Order: sequence, then C-alpha cells, then structure tokens
Amino acid sequence: MPFRFVLAASQPLLEQESADGVDSIERQIATLRADYGRASRLLIGLVATAVLVVAIFLVCGLVGAFGFANPFVAPALPLVALGAGAVWLLLGLHRSGRRLSIALARRLSADAEGRGSIADAVLARTFILEPFILARLVAAALSLLFGVMAASVAFMPVSVADPIGVSLTAATASIGVVLILVGCGVFGGVFRIHRAHSRRDPVQRRLLGG
Repeated sequence: MPFRFVLAASQPLLEQESADGVDSIERQIATLRADYGRASRLLIGLVATAVLVVAIFLVCGLVGAFGFANPFVAPALPLVALGAGAVWLLLGLHRSGRRLSIALARRLSADAEGRGSIADAVLARTFILEPFILARLVAAALSLLFGVMAASVAFMPVSVADPIGVSLTAATASIGVVLILVGCGVFGGVFRIHRAHSRRDPVQRRLLGG
C-alpha cells in the first residue's frame, strides 16, 4: 500500500474550519490522532533525514576531493537527486503534519468546553507518555542535540588551502542546520497538541486565559 501524507479519512477534516461535522468530535479526534501518530510517518521522516545527511556528506566530500570539473565527481549527481527526493519527502511530511496537528489541536480545544475535571488535569500532564508523542519527542530531542553539535563545527578554524577540510566542515555544518530544522518541525507539532491538551486542565486553562 503506497504511503500517503494524509489518509483519506482525515482529508475532509482538514478542510473543515470548525469541529462541526457528521462524525462526533470524539471520532474526529481519534481519526486525526491516528493519522498524525502513524509510525510510518515517523519512520519515513527518519529515513529521509538519514538519506539527506548521507547525500550532503558524500556530495561535499566528492567535490572537496576532486573539484567540480573532475569526472570523478559524476557520482555526486545521483546523490544530489537522492537528496532532493529526501527534501521533498521531509517538506511533505512537515506540511501534512502541520495541517494534521492544527486540525487535531482545534478539535481538542473545542472539546475542552465545559471540562475541568481531575481526569482532564491528569491527561494534560500524561499525554506525552503516549507512544506516538513520546517517540516524536525523543526523535526531536536527538535531532536538535546532534544538530547543534554538528552546526558548531562551522565555528572551528579551517585552512582555505585544504579543500577537503573546507568541504567537510561545510557538510557538517549543513547537516547540523538540517537536523535543527527537522527537530524544530517535530517539536512544533507536539507543542501545538500540548497546548490544546492544556485547555482541558483547569489550572492551565486559567493561566492560558481559556
């Protein structure tokens, strides 16, 4: 079965500005949660990120070792195409994930009206332990950690007379920027859902003015 950025069941919900619809709001929440939390979305994102990282490193390494005009740099062309495909996948996952998380957060917030029980307060603090949220938090944290470490290489001194050193430094710094962007994108969706869950908590609802 081919991978789809947004499942057919979720597509109509993304086009609705409100939580009103044929299905109950609980069913809409379950549908969007299942779509956003698919393991395939996270796995494809991880694979695409890994492919892009390898492509950047190898392309910069080949260019630094042989230069742009050398025929030995020809293998860099398919690597560039592979990296472009990985970027397309990551952008598609980001756009669809943003739409899904916004739609899910909108319905979670709408379903918060009239709530404020102890169960809601507990849920607002424990939902991050759900497997699909916890996996994304771990992936985002590791991505940001290694991204900052890699990007910091840009501040290390390197001789312009060493083309390989320059290219590897540029590759490592570029990889760091990619990992930081990926981590921020994943954290953004989780934060959006967290804020919606917070509206169910009587304490946080007062703090957020909800």
